[in-house]
Amino acid sequence: MIDRTKLLVHLRRLSGLFENAFRNGPDGTLEGKFASEQPVFIHHGCAFYLAGCLAFLEGEDGAYSWNIAGASSLNFDTFVDSYPAPPKDNYGSRRINKANMNALAQVRNAVVHHDGDLARNRNKRSVAMVTAANLPGVLLSGSVVTLEAPFFEYVRVATLAVRNYHGEF
Repeated sequence: MIDRTKLLVHLRRLSGLFENAFRNGPDGTLEGKFASEQPVFIHHGCAFYLAGCLAFLEGEDGAYSWNIAGASSLNFDTFVDSYPAPPKDNYGSRRINKANMNALAQVRNAVVHHDGDLARNRNKRSVAMVTAANLPGVLLSGSVVTLEAPFFEYVRVATLAVRNYHGEF
């Protein structure tokens, strides 16, 4: 991306676009066939957004970059508890931390590779990690995740937190 400052704008626009489609249907109506398909559409929309955001983060700073030292802090959890400065809510108060980012990666692995089944991930602690994280918009039925609309905003803000941690803004 040539203009790095537009990352904020594009993340917001994409999330707004999807949230509108979640709320009103891709064709502006929740009538007919789409009404019954809406939960699956929301799940897949959230999965695509998560996969794209984590792929972007991995391309910028490597896999699981929240587990390595950042530009202004050596520890992601310390960073998120202090940024942004008041009066805004810091990332930590939004439940963004290293453990929850690792849980997001497990959700991504499950929805991209295993039809949402965390038990099929390589990391055999995936179910426990995602259960402990209690991520907004993530429902667990046994070991299978279903993603709902609130998950979208969480992913957007988590992506920004990691980019801020590595000195993007």
